[in-house]
Amino acid sequence: MRMERMTAFVGVDSEAPLDVQVERLGAGAGKVRCFECDGTGVSPLPSELFPARVCIECKGTGFMLVSV
Repeated sequence: MRMERMTAFVGVDSEAPLDVQVERLGAGAGKVRCFECDGTGVSPLPSELFPARVCIECKGTGFMLVSV
């Protein structure tokens, strides 16, 4: 497992740079904590609007795959 710091570009148009710790998985893939829930797997949206409480972006896993 090789960890390194990288810049991820997030947002609708990928306009916001974000410094992240990436776990390199090989073959150009990496794993990062979810940008939306910060790795908890719980949705940050209010429960009255989104009762399921599972993060939409990572589907409750707490991580996302990225290209490195």
